[in-house]
Amino acid sequence: MTPPPGSADGRPPLHLARRLTGIGLGLGALAAFHLLSRSPGAAEFLVGQGPIPALTRGLSRLTGAVPISLAEAVVVIVLARQGVGIGRGLLQLRRGADGFPRTLARGGLRLAQDAGVLLFLFYLLWGFQYARPGVEAQLGITSAGEVPTAELRALAARSVQSGNVLYRALHGVEDTGVPTPSVPPGAVLPALHQGWERAVERWGLDPRMTRRFGDPKSFSATPVVKRFGVAGMYFPYTAEALVLADLPGALRGKEMAHEMAHQRGVARESDANILAYLVTLEAPDPQVRYAGALFLQRQLISALGRVDPDAAWALSQERLPGVRRDLAAIAAYWADAVGPVSQATTRANDAMLRSHGIPEGVENYRGSVWAFVSLARREGVDFLLPEPVPSGDGRTQTGPVP
Repeated sequence: MTPPPGSADGRPPLHLARRLTGIGLGLGALAAFHLLSRSPGAAEFLVGQGPIPALTRGLSRLTGAVPISLAEAVVVIVLARQGVGIGRGLLQLRRGADGFPRTLARGGLRLAQDAGVLLFLFYLLWGFQYARPGVEAQLGITSAGEVPTAELRALAARSVQSGNVLYRALHGVEDTGVPTPSVPPGAVLPALHQGWERAVERWGLDPRMTRRFGDPKSFSATPVVKRFGVAGMYFPYTAEALVLADLPGALRGKEMAHEMAHQRGVARESDANILAYLVTLEAPDPQVRYAGALFLQRQLISALGRVDPDAAWALSQERLPGVRRDLAAIAAYWADAVGPVSQATTRANDAMLRSHGIPEGVENYRGSVWAFVSLARREGVDFLLPEPVPSGDGRTQTGPVP
């Protein structure tokens, strides 16, 4: 039997130089991140203002030209590559082309090489963003400190009023009898783009946030992705902002704005939530503004519930029947996703966030209340949670008048 081509003794080669190069790329990127994380100013200069944002935006525009999610295809290709490698190793073992220890080492080196390359690309296209200053630097706010219960109660009460007003403005009644219907992503995109333009101008944010990126897309495998317990995702390898295709209407606008914030270089979940709300506040579409208001209301009442459960429950009873129906629909939507897969995803996400300088982990998703309190103190509650104002057709609306 003729020995297979490869190493000098006829065994399959280890490709050691190639494997070590891939591993080295990943380790080098990890080391560079830790260096940058010690100097947020340098990170802002190198990552926020340098060529990386242009690279990410160019990739986003390129992949955005394809109407379907490319992220899922990339995941399938990566998994298929690993499967092929395992299958090839087992076949070589069966044929006696190599012994088990060397076959295992060859497979381990190949996996480590791929992990190194993926890690390098992750940091290049996204991960370095975690080293930049948070959104508070752009908004010019500082921590609100310990928020008095009375102040939190007042903000939560105002958020319930705003949510009720926006529901009436959207539907014209206090309860339509069905949850707010979902709409295709394209139906709210123009309003979100306007929201970004107005928010950037209002807050003096980086003007590059108003540039066009690839439009958010829906997951093709929404039922599968939903099992992971995520409403949306920014996939750095394709620079795509993705959301579940069947999100309830009371969620879609805010979740799209959240993933668009990630697409624009905002790494922390709380920061993306803050900008998402400010964008929905400025958007001219009532459904987008309602989704943003409902998000803020849930954050405030949840925070109030931790210090004054009775007050939180009492305020929840002041919601319009239609608002309560929407919240019940959201709860029912996510009830199906609770399970081992979503729990494992949460643990993995928690570990990833903590390793990137976010000590509270997944609690960072709920960590935007302090910013809203700071903004309300500086700008006034009327700006953060606008009072109803008359529109030209005699109906009622809230927020900045377009």
